[in-house]
Amino acid sequence: MELVIQPTPEACGQACIAMITGKPVEEVIRDMKTSGPTSIGQLMDILDFYGVKHGERNTRISKKNPVPAEYSILTVHTNGGYTHWALLYGGRCYDPEFGLIEGEYPYGRITSFLRIDR
Repeated sequence: MELVIQPTPEACGQACIAMITGKPVEEVIRDMKTSGPTSIGQLMDILDFYGVKHGERNTRISKKNPVPAEYSILTVHTNGGYTHWALLYGGRCYDPEFGLIEGEYPYGRITSFLRIDR
């Protein structure tokens, strides 16, 4: 997995999709028709567009699902008060804003995840 840094403050979702697909983030932005904030629905739609298999829904972190799938898009409620997307892969967090993170996530609380199927 190669880390992609988001090109604008609100393009974390597009950067995550670029990491998953290996496409340039500019191409993902063009295909999504936005460089702004994205919803989980938009992320699922673009994954479908690119033929990437994924979970049927965003799964909340809970007692039933206490840890994210080993390959997943993470929903993060940041310490800065905004919602953010990051990618979990191979035991590492590929965060398009904060970089490669090993160990516990220090910039907020992971609240849900969308499983990506290989």
